[in-house]
Amino acid sequence: MPIAVITQAIVSAISIPTEADNINLHMKNGDLISITKAELKQKKSTPTEIVYKRKKKYHKIPAHEIDYVRYESLDTYDKTADFIEEYNLMIQELDGHVLEYYNTKRYKKSRTSQTFAVSGWTLAVTVNPLFCAVAPIPTTQAILTMKTADKTHVVSGKDWKAVKKAQKAKIKQLKEKVKMDKEMEMLAQKG
Repeated sequence: MPIAVITQAIVSAISIPTEADNINLHMKNGDLISITKAELKQKKSTPTEIVYKRKKKYHKIPAHEIDYVRYESLDTYDKTADFIEEYNLMIQELDGHVLEYYNTKRYKKSRTSQTFAVSGWTLAVTVNPLFCAVAPIPTTQAILTMKTADKTHVVSGKDWKAVKKAQKAKIKQLKEKVKMDKEMEMLAQKG
């Protein structure tokens, strides 16, 4: 059981980024620049330019050329919106299905952590006090994750299935767009 508790703590801390986790900068000229949280270089950015690093090369985007910013991930929004707001850029509101998807995920993750926390503390009290060493991990995760979940956007049952389907479709659409953009870029380099 302690291995399960530790494994759950590690797995729940890891998340694989998708195209939906990108920050989408919609330019006034109609272009879309999609950057990841890792590519965004907040410390190198200036009050007039947003800097990002892609393929070992720094790129600068003048803030006045950005029409608006759109997020498809609540996680990315939480981590970068304060920085983006410093540029007085219009940030479009998150879609309802995005709010429902991420808040439900957080809620479900918290409930799983609660289950492991109860198991860990029960084993610590009844079987072996050494479990006291691992029981705080899922307890802390459950508390912190539950604080970030907005229960007004948590859905279940058929609604949850519909929200997951909509999110998968959105991610697929974003991946196809990125693939098409890369193909266009390769064609432009050849020509």
